[in-house]
Amino acid sequence: MALGMRSANPALSQKTFEQAGPLGAAGAMTIQGTVNKTGLMLLCVVATAAYTWTQAMRQPDNPSAAVPYLLGGAIGGFIVALVTIFKKEWSPITAPIYALLEGLFLGAISAFFEIRYPGIAFQAVGLTFGTLFALLLAYKSGVIRATENF
Repeated sequence: MALGMRSANPALSQKTFEQAGPLGAAGAMTIQGTVNKTGLMLLCVVATAAYTWTQAMRQPDNPSAAVPYLLGGAIGGFIVALVTIFKKEWSPITAPIYALLEGLFLGAISAFFEIRYPGIAFQAVGLTFGTLFALLLAYKSGVIRATENF
């Protein structure tokens, strides 16, 4: 982390980078590895979001059917995020769990909005995932390169 760079995010504090120590068996972080792991997390989010969405949309006149998924995803995701911040070495396990829980939350909240405003969820999800997919593809193909300033 650059000397003059500051962040209020506890996951990006100077202490975090000082504690990182020498590279482990996994080696240095690469763009390829980051893209692959982001793609895997995206699949986890999409899988549980699709499941929650279908469960909620089976009963469009009863939006409370999705509340357990909404609360479970939100509270569980928050707890897993806190665990990951304070136990970084657990992140290979907690990151996919967080992605799955986030999918539960996103699927439920999207279903709520879709019931209230028909058509809005497909537009939002399509644009969000489309943008992420396009950027991952651009990084993976080398069209966009990560530099010190970008």
